[in-house]
Amino acid sequence: MTFRSAARHAAAAVAVLLVFLACLLAMPAARAQVPTDPARTGALLPAALGVLSTQALPSSTVTDARIGPGDVLRITVLGQPDLSAEVGVNDRGSVAVALVGSVPVAGLTPAEAAARSAELLRSGGYLVRPEVSVDTVQVRSQLVSVLGEVRQPGRYPIPGRLTVLELLATAGGLTEQADTVVTLLRRPDGGTSPDPAPAAAGGARIPGRLGDGSGEPSRAPLDVELRSGDVVYVERKKLFYIHGEVNRPGAYPMEPGMNVMRAIALGGGMNLRASSRRIDINRTVQGVPQKIRSDLNAPVLPGDTVFVNESIF
Repeated sequence: MTFRSAARHAAAAVAVLLVFLACLLAMPAARAQVPTDPARTGALLPAALGVLSTQALPSSTVTDARIGPGDVLRITVLGQPDLSAEVGVNDRGSVAVALVGSVPVAGLTPAEAAARSAELLRSGGYLVRPEVSVDTVQVRSQLVSVLGEVRQPGRYPIPGRLTVLELLATAGGLTEQADTVVTLLRRPDGGTSPDPAPAAAGGARIPGRLGDGSGEPSRAPLDVELRSGDVVYVERKKLFYIHGEVNRPGAYPMEPGMNVMRAIALGGGMNLRASSRRIDINRTVQGVPQKIRSDLNAPVLPGDTVFVNESIF
C-alpha cells in the first residue's frame, strides 16, 4: 500500500468517526424536542399569573361529557378532509360546520352532535352517506374547582360523571395538613351562574367526612355527583395544644368528641409532678383570651391550649 492510498483510507476513517459522533450528539437534542401531551402526562395546562390551572384529561375520559359554550370540538368527516376542522362552541351553544353552517350542540354528547351534523349533511344534499365523528378536544364549559389542602388544587373538567371523592383522587389526594372534613360549595342556581363566589349568596354548603365515618358530618356527601361550577374545599386540620406536666407536650389534631382526658392521653399522659385537679384550658372567645379551670371530662375545642399544672404537694 502506497503512502497516498494509506492517507486516503485514514481520511475516510476519520470522516466516518466524525459522522458517528455527530449522530450521538444529536440524539439527546432530538429526544428533548419531542412534544409532550399534557393529557398523557397529567401536566397542568399553562395559565396566567394568579389564575388557577386547568388539569388536562385524556380525550377518552371526556367522550361522554355534555357539550357547552367554550368547548373545543374536533369534527371529522370520513373521506372529506376539507370538511373536517377543530371548532369552538360559541356563547349560543352552536358550532360552525362546513357547508351546513351553524349547528346547535349545547347539551349534547359528542356522539349526538356527530349524528346531528351527519343528518344535516345528508338532508341538505351535500353527502349521500356522511360518516361524522366529534371529539371533545378541550372541556371549558363543565368545570369544577378543588381548593385547600390537596396536592394539585385547580379547575378540572367533568368527564361525564364525577363525585367529590373522585375529584380529590384526581387532584392527587390530600396533603399532610388536610382536615378530615371536606366541604362542597354549590351555587344557589345549581352551578350554572358565571358568578365565581360560591354559597355566599344562599348557595348550598355540604360538609362530608373522610375516614371511618364516625362523628358528624357523614361520608355520604363525598359520593355526590358534581355539577359545573361546584367548589370542593379541604380545610387545614384543626389543632389543639397541650403543655405543662405531660410527657409529650405539643400540638395535636382534633378528633370528634375531644375532651381533656383524651387530650392528656394523646400528650403521653401526665408525669409524676402533675395534678389532675389543676388543669386549665386557655381559650379565646370573641377575641378575648380566657383561662378556664377544667376537669378531665371538659370538652376541648379547636385552638384550645390545655395546661396541666404541677401538684402543690
